[in-house]
Amino acid sequence: MFDRFTDRDLTTLAAATSTTTEALTQQLRLRPWTGADLLASDEVFDAVMDRQTHPAELVSPYLLFSVLVHRAAAELRDASYVNEWAGMKVRLPVFDIGGVHDFLTDPARLAFLAKLLTAFTGPTTMPVPVDDRFDLISIAHWLDAVSETDRVVLFERLGDLALFLSGVFPDKTGSTWISPTDAERLGSTVDLESEAILGLCDSLGLCGLDAYETLGSEWYRAVSSSRSAPMIADVSYRFRAARRVLNHVADRFLFDIEPAFDFAA
Repeated sequence: MFDRFTDRDLTTLAAATSTTTEALTQQLRLRPWTGADLLASDEVFDAVMDRQTHPAELVSPYLLFSVLVHRAAAELRDASYVNEWAGMKVRLPVFDIGGVHDFLTDPARLAFLAKLLTAFTGPTTMPVPVDDRFDLISIAHWLDAVSETDRVVLFERLGDLALFLSGVFPDKTGSTWISPTDAERLGSTVDLESEAILGLCDSLGLCGLDAYETLGSEWYRAVSSSRSAPMIADVSYRFRAARRVLNHVADRFLFDIEPAFDFAA
């Protein structure tokens, strides 16, 4: 986790906690479990989110997102409800959030979300040529034409996209229903049965988020069944909770930050 921090990150963290970069580096190397408390501290949050300096001038995207995810986790751990998408710019409280509380018990899951957000701030190397790397259909069309190794890479990319788009942009994904043709193509990538495929394009429900959760979970399971990927396997069974945590991060923090970290495919 902490090997992803840049020298600038460590300098910012050290200054925020009134220590030296060398002492902080040694602490994280010898007692890595203290890193979660560090990322969740008010001092670090205030230093990274200093309104007089844009976060991009202080820290890397990974440290920024790590701090935001940990702050969101601190807010949600004691929460009795979570705000759930219910329409364009409409959120309603959902009180059944035991899954969210469970998700937040493992710092590795928070690191997974920070890594996911970071991956979308720059170009991603793909094993196939697709014009729009956010386009699930374009990626899905390649699954039957690539090697097994590349197929797993594409499944992971599809899972990441499903979680990222539903987590960061619920207003778009929630209000956009999947066409029957696209549902058939996407559902067939993981051998969904006809009834489940029909559920992907149910325009009467919260079809966008439900469809992305169904597909994202299955795409992540396809990855974990092909290679050792314990955290992807873990998130595949907690996809909705992961999505809700990202919804909170996006609503509370991401869209208040000027886009110096551009989300890009």
